[in-house]
Amino acid sequence: MPIWGMVLSALAEIRTSKVRVTLSLLCVSALVAVVTLAIALGGLAQQSLVQAFEQEVGRPVTLSMEAPSNDGPSKMSDEVITRIEADLRRYRIVGSPIRSTQRVSYRQVLPGGTRPVKASDDQGGMLNTIGTDPRLDRIRRFRLDAGRWLAPADAQRLEPQLVVSKKFADQLGPDPLGAVIEIAAPRTWVRARVVGVLSGGTPWSPTEIYMPYRAMVRWDLGEESTSYVVRVPKRQADDVRERLKTDASGTWGLGEIMIQRDEGDTGFISGTVGKVLVASAVFLLILGSLPVLVLGLMAVRQRRSELGVQRCFGATGSDLFLTVLLEALIVSCAGGLLGIGSVYAASGPLFDFLSQRGPFANADLTLGFPWRAALLGMGVAVCVGLFTGLIPALRAMRRSVIQAIRS
Repeated sequence: MPIWGMVLSALAEIRTSKVRVTLSLLCVSALVAVVTLAIALGGLAQQSLVQAFEQEVGRPVTLSMEAPSNDGPSKMSDEVITRIEADLRRYRIVGSPIRSTQRVSYRQVLPGGTRPVKASDDQGGMLNTIGTDPRLDRIRRFRLDAGRWLAPADAQRLEPQLVVSKKFADQLGPDPLGAVIEIAAPRTWVRARVVGVLSGGTPWSPTEIYMPYRAMVRWDLGEESTSYVVRVPKRQADDVRERLKTDASGTWGLGEIMIQRDEGDTGFISGTVGKVLVASAVFLLILGSLPVLVLGLMAVRQRRSELGVQRCFGATGSDLFLTVLLEALIVSCAGGLLGIGSVYAASGPLFDFLSQRGPFANADLTLGFPWRAALLGMGVAVCVGLFTGLIPALRAMRRSVIQAIRS
């Protein structure tokens, strides 16, 4: 039998068995829609997790250098930071000091006086003040709701420029940009100004204030904890790490330092999410294929006489096998297109909700219809067609002519 004859025979059976074909279409379309949507949501979750990691720790590959002291956290003097920056310029590596403290008090300057600015009670009222270089935004991911990030010229200003988290900005009123803040330095109150507001943050995120590192040094703020972070190409990470250790004991005079490579976690996160998605897709594939498989077996059983008549008129076992398999593939592909179409229609409103008020509201996600997920969903539909059509097709191929006529 020619291939076009098999196709016509499959289409004729589809037109005849409307109830079975409709049930199969619904099962396959629901399965493909669920798999496509699950893969799409998993991709958004993967983006969100990686962005959260890059915001807290750094983009791959970030090296964190610390010089632990006997009495507490890492301490690096301003002279050491200057030497480090000179060597990093020679290496052409992006780096930034990180000087942090929770011992600084803030108050907002208002027309009628001042009022204190504090952190939430669940964080013990602690404000995390971080002094850094403007290049930190090339190492870590920052997203601003308003204003701008720190600029190189800010390090020379006598009035420190501040970029604050949303928790801090919410206490400054409806328009926090340009708000005048006073910082409690050891000997005086230093007047500063808010130039940027970071977006989002989870309920348990710390209340953070970023300012130029040189401003913290100038006003003697946060001397108790200073480290340095650099971002290097992945292929050069190990070589740069050993070079930094050599310079630390020699040029910088720090002795033994700790260098942590913060790069593998993003790959681990992506790999874990990918494995979970694959396992879910396989489970849904098996579970969703069972009803379609049962319907296909029942159809072959009901068509015993018809298959026997076709064998009597010269149809071979291979012809019957391909006819039944083509029928299952056509129904599955049609169901796959129907499922993908339903996800396409629902993806716009759903993704807008997730990006604005849902669990991904604080992430800078790449939205749009997930064509990669749609292709995988269509692949699932083809697999369902092959899986659910193979066993009935084998049954049809092995159908005995004598038994079919007797039935």
